[in-house]
Amino acid sequence: MQGNSSREEKYEVTVNEDSNGKVTVAPALPTDEKAPKGQELTITATANTGYKVDTWTVTPHSALQSGGKAGSNVAVVKISADTTVNVTFKPVGGTPSTPPSGDVGSFEDTGDGFIKISPPAAGITGKDPTYTLPGTGEEYWKGVFRAGRKVKLSPYKLGKTEVPYKLWKEVYDWATQPANGYKFANAGVKGKDGSGTEEEPVTSVSWRDCIVWCNAYTHKTNNAESECVYRKKDDHTVVLKDATDGDACDNASADMRKKGYRLPTEAEWEYAARWQGSDNTNAEQYGEVWLTKLNSASGAKDKWDTAETGEVAWYRANSDNKTHPVGEKRSNALGLSDMSGNVWEWCLDWYGNIEAGDGTDPQGAASGNYRVKRGGSWVSRAVLCVVGKRDSGNPVSSNGILGFRVACRP
Repeated sequence: MQGNSSREEKYEVTVNEDSNGKVTVAPALPTDEKAPKGQELTITATANTGYKVDTWTVTPHSALQSGGKAGSNVAVVKISADTTVNVTFKPVGGTPSTPPSGDVGSFEDTGDGFIKISPPAAGITGKDPTYTLPGTGEEYWKGVFRAGRKVKLSPYKLGKTEVPYKLWKEVYDWATQPANGYKFANAGVKGKDGSGTEEEPVTSVSWRDCIVWCNAYTHKTNNAESECVYRKKDDHTVVLKDATDGDACDNASADMRKKGYRLPTEAEWEYAARWQGSDNTNAEQYGEVWLTKLNSASGAKDKWDTAETGEVAWYRANSDNKTHPVGEKRSNALGLSDMSGNVWEWCLDWYGNIEAGDGTDPQGAASGNYRVKRGGSWVSRAVLCVVGKRDSGNPVSSNGILGFRVACRP
């Protein structure tokens, strides 16, 4: 008799709860926390005394079969990809539907080239703009904080500038030594075409190059791989080191519990580009916090078709057809430079539609063909540098208008 040699397809299942309750999974997950494709799991949430279930977040959302609504105690998910379930609890007396008075979030310059960003604990409740957007009807002008959507972001750190070539090359040279074993599809260049200075952003690097470089930066900084974020999808003990392995990179698992360097999520990027705290200049209010209007560059005091864009961004009208050293333009309210203009910046997420509903630390679509890029570049018209403009690129793309900045856990 010929045996069945096919290998059962399994996916990792991660279930998280906050400290005010616990969850159980039936049938129980094995020690490797993987479930076979098609398996239905019943997840039961039990709140501690004085608390009740608040929200459920299931990624990908298509895995949710039943339950999982705000306040419910049970959710049934069907496994067809790596799946994450987050459950939060709240006091029985309830919590405010909007951030408490004065909760506009905060930030801190940590002195290491990063800004620590602490968004409002109650999240950002999306809304439709009350002003004119550059385009009429297209969804890609509206950013990620949409009406019908509430986003909670955990504290994170974001680089004050785009990654300059000098830092890229330092890590690249270390990473490509045989003893360290990293491999890149592109070596990166100084500025738009290699003719720039070491202080200009690195360009001509693909999304795949960037995630492998982030792992190398983490490895070099920590003298160990243990905190590297990007891992092989079907074996999270394997750190991704080869940007020429397209399948492994495009299907990478991002372990956001690690403290290593990574690309920001699109929601993290946009929040950082728009945050103004209590300053209502050229901003709209989302709960208690004011965010820069979608039709303006990051840090600008007026919309895109005014002189303000040139105060904060290198773009087609003022760049002299080239990139510029990072950090030269006026920074935004958080102290971040070049969030608009100079080079487009890769984000973690697959590009896809923005769905309504509540979410904690969303990472975009579950799959796709293109990765998110934000912010515009030295060759972009002013209108493409606005904080609401969503754009995308093939993860293998590399050119003189594409760079990145890094994020990490505090």
